[in-house]
Formats: sequence, structure tokens, C-alpha cells
Amino acid sequence: MTLRRWHLLISLASLAAAPAARAQAARLDASADLGLRRAVERELVAARAIGLPEGLLVAKANEGIAKRATPKRITDAVAALGKRLQVARDQLAPNPSEDEIAAGADALYVGVPAPMLKKMRAAWPSRSLALPLGVLTELVAKGLPADRAAQVVTDLMRRGATNVQLYALAQSVQGDVAAGWAPEAALDLRARGVMSLLPPAPAASAFANPRRP
Repeated sequence: MTLRRWHLLISLASLAAAPAARAQAARLDASADLGLRRAVERELVAARAIGLPEGLLVAKANEGIAKRATPKRITDAVAALGKRLQVARDQLAPNPSEDEIAAGADALYVGVPAPMLKKMRAAWPSRSLALPLGVLTELVAKGLPADRAAQVVTDLMRRGATNVQLYALAQSVQGDVAAGWAPEAALDLRARGVMSLLPPAPAASAFANPRRP
């Protein structure tokens, strides 16, 4: 599980409490040895210099400590996360929130191409992308091709879908896949259901008929 998969695994109410939870996790675990502390501090200094959220890096290090990973693996994981955070921040410019940067890094982790984050920002420039990116991450993690999942999420965003509707879509697809549906068939079906609740679009919907496995 990636650092921020809570977007789809906890309630929407918990989403608002996330910054406080991260603040509590901003200190490196006391069990870390001196070598690991110095290595993590180097990564934090680099992140601080370019304005990345340091608390996420500390949380990643603490995750590795809790799993009893080696210091090298922990340091490598923190460094890799730092790179994803930087790419996500740049693609979600001009002023992404910490939640958006974190969600973008998770999307990159599961294989979403960086340019897709920029396209999603263009589709929804004035609202938070944290939850939509979390939805995209979960869909790709469930086996959907990144381009298809991004197309559906972006189309729904442009049509005016709310965060609640996007969250419900992801939960429904997750349940359908667990019940044996093919991921793309489940996504098509659930996306059409959400579309039916939204204002009519000027052009015909691009969704194909849902396919059962």
C-alpha cells in the first residue's frame, strides 16, 4: 500500500483530518540509528530546498522502520518518494496543495504517466485534485489502463461530478472487481451510472456499452 492510498480506504471525513495526522508523523521514529537519521536528514534538506512536503518523507521513513526494512532500503524509498513528489508538484503547478502533491506521487507510483497529472490539472484548475487523483490511483491499482482510467475520471470532472460521486465510483468498481467483473467492464458500467446523474453534455458520451467478464 502506498503512502496515501487512504484517499479511497477511509471516509471522506478523514480526508480533511489528514494534514493533522501528517503533522503528528513528522518526527523520525526514535528507534532509527544515527546513520539512518543522517541519511534521512540529507533527503529532508534536499526536499526543503525545493519546497517539498518534508512530513511525507519522514512518514515514509517511519513506515520502513516499522516494517524493519534495512537502512539502505529506507533511504532509497525516501529518495524515490522525493523524486515523485517533485514531479507531481511540477505537473500540478502552479500552486498544488500538499494533499494534491502526495496524491500525484501515489499516481506516479502505480504507473500513471506524469503528463496525465498536468492534463487533469487543466481539466479542473480551480478545485482540489487530491481525491480525483486518489480515485485514478485506485482504478489503476485495480487493473485499469492508466489512459482509460484518466479519461473517465477527467470526463466526469469536466461534466461536474462531485468528490462524493467520484469516491462512490471507485468504491463500486472495487466491489465489482472483487465480485469477478473485468475492471474495464466495471468502470464503464459505473461511469455511465454517474454520467446519468450529471447535466447533459453537448456531445455524445464516449463510453462504450459495459462489458461483463
